[in-house]
Order: sequence, then C-alpha cells, then structure tokens
Amino acid sequence: MHRSWLVLVLVGLVSCESNETSEMPSESEDKFDTRMLGRWDVTVHGEDTYPLWFELTQDGEVLGGRLQPRGGHALPFERVEANTNTLSMSVGGASYDGTYGSDTWNGTGTRADASFEWTAVRAPELPAPENPTWDEPVELFNGVDLTGWVALPGGENQWKAENGVLLNEESGANLRTEETFGDFKLHIEVNVPEHSNSGIYLRGRHEVQVVDPAVEGLPSQKMGSIYGQLTPSTDATHPAGEWQSFDITLLGRWVTVELNGETLIDHQEIPGITGGALDSNEAEPGPFYLQGDHGRVLYRNIVLTPAS
Repeated sequence: MHRSWLVLVLVGLVSCESNETSEMPSESEDKFDTRMLGRWDVTVHGEDTYPLWFELTQDGEVLGGRLQPRGGHALPFERVEANTNTLSMSVGGASYDGTYGSDTWNGTGTRADASFEWTAVRAPELPAPENPTWDEPVELFNGVDLTGWVALPGGENQWKAENGVLLNEESGANLRTEETFGDFKLHIEVNVPEHSNSGIYLRGRHEVQVVDPAVEGLPSQKMGSIYGQLTPSTDATHPAGEWQSFDITLLGRWVTVELNGETLIDHQEIPGITGGALDSNEAEPGPFYLQGDHGRVLYRNIVLTPAS
C-alpha cells in the first residue's frame, strides 16, 4: 500500500505540472513576426485617397520607427506596439492599427473625429544600376508656354511662361509634367524670392527642397535637402533673388544633389516618400512636379537626360 500511495502522489504531481504548463501562453504569443520590420509604402483609401510611408525598427527589445504623414516631414512614433501579426501606432495626432500577412498590411486609423482604412506593401529596394547609359537630353520647358505641363488640383493655376522663365506669380496650384520618368539626370535653375518656398518633386514622390536660405528650418529642410529625409553636407546657397543651379541624379532610390557646382548629397539612399507625394508607388516611373502653393518662384533651363 505504501508503494501504491507513492505512485499516486507522483502521478498527481506530474499531472499538475502538465496542466500548469498547458495554461501558460506560448512563446509566439509574446512576440511578433519580425518580417513586420522595415519600410512600408502606405495608401489611405476613401473619397480622399493619399499616400503615407512608415518604417518599423527594433533596437534590442525596443520597437521604434517613424511615419511620413501627408504633409511636412517624417515624425517618430509616439507609441508603437506589436504582437504576433498586429501593429498599433500613434503619431502626429493620429492612430493606426494594422494586421500583417503575406508582406502586406490592412488597417484602420483615426484622426480627430475621422476614421479611415489603409493598406501597405513593402517598399521596394530599388538599387542603382552600376553602369547606367544615357539617352539624349530633353528640354522639359520650351520657354514660351506650358506645353507638356499641367496644373494639379488644389488651387488656382498661377504658372506662366515669360521671357524663357517658368514663373509662379503667387501661391496657387502645383505644376507637373505630363510625361513620367524612371532614372534620370536633371538640370534645373531656380530663383527664390525672399521668404518664398518651393520644391522639385522627383517622380512626384521625393521633394528636393527649394527655399530662401534665410528661412529658418531643420537641417533636413534646408535648400537642396530631400525634405525631412536627407540633409545637405554643405551650404552652397546663394542669397534670395539670385539664380541658382541644380544638377540632380536619381538612380533607383539613390540620389545625388549638386547645387551651384557643389555636391550636397552624394549618392545617398532616399528612405521613402516625402510629404506632398502624389502616390506611394515607388517602383513606378513618375512625373516631375514643382511646388507652387508656397509663394512666388521662378524656374528656367529645365533639361532632363533619361537613363536608357
């Protein structure tokens, strides 16, 4: 009888230990799918469809990242939580909740009293070709009229051609090329009056900042920056009211920006879209557009050399 009692006790202990183990959460429930990390091209859906972008990072056990809102520059997450295949973020007065699967996201969000739905796909790597070849240069502006250009919705068109200059009289519509482009070299000259501001959007997604150098701003918002994404290594600006010359090369997502003969950004990777992007389809060709909603600005000698 003593041996039988001892066996029963041991069986009971094993049974209790087994039950306790089965009730504990599995290891996968405490973690998240690490494929969620990285850069993501977002589209907000609804009557007013527009692009966003975010990157999710991990440092040790700490999640972080930032999100590019519709305008302005990318902002760091104020809150970010991930569990298994779900993500919850708060940034810039908005919240985003998404579910990950098959390298895509489906989610919902709220801003003020408005709610919206969003989807996302992984941002393409877009490596630069090692030995690009170049086609013949093309003049995008003929100097006499707006042939090849069209005003974007959102304001009255203030653009006109005058004495070989593409001139935006005052704040109004942005202006885009009818044609779209992939990889290219661009020469463009600009004259920025005092306190004015514009931008040259590459493929309609990445803004090269154009601004009076006296205007205060973050280093990543200065003349020649990729707005909020890449900071110029030097200051090569001329005073407001003088003509300045840009030479910009974009290969994949790798950009070189020269201003007045000096290299500001030397073959650096653009992480993602900037505020004001037309869409988040980064792998596709896109138009140039010139920002016209920040005041008077003048452009001339706009010449593009496309890569073959």
